[in-house]
Amino acid sequence: MGFVLEFDAKNNILCATLEGRVTDAILLDSYAAAARYATSHPPCRGLWDCSGVTESEVSGDTIRQVAEKPPIIPTGYMRVIVASQDYLFGMMRMFQILSETSRPDLHVVRTMDEADRLLIADSLELKPVS
Repeated sequence: MGFVLEFDAKNNILCATLEGRVTDAILLDSYAAAARYATSHPPCRGLWDCSGVTESEVSGDTIRQVAEKPPIIPTGYMRVIVASQDYLFGMMRMFQILSETSRPDLHVVRTMDEADRLLIADSLELKPVS
């Protein structure tokens, strides 16, 4: 499937959902789409839901490349990555470590419940971003 980009105006959260088989190209495309949205809207919090990923072909080089890019969400706004699978969790932790200076408010968790608690969001009201 790839990715879906949505926004929750009630909770001020930009959400990228990655599902199915995820490749380097899909990850880079989702990052670029989120960055385009963020540049034309006020600052918000970020949520990357990778819990639906069934197969990952994302390389360590791509994770490093994304970590070197300017953050989509400005400092002071929390970002959470949900990565349930061990391999993907490890890759996202690598991203967190590589970008801890530019993304100090980034958290990597295993479940959406953990993400909801960090973001203090009871229920997301996501609407597609065009």
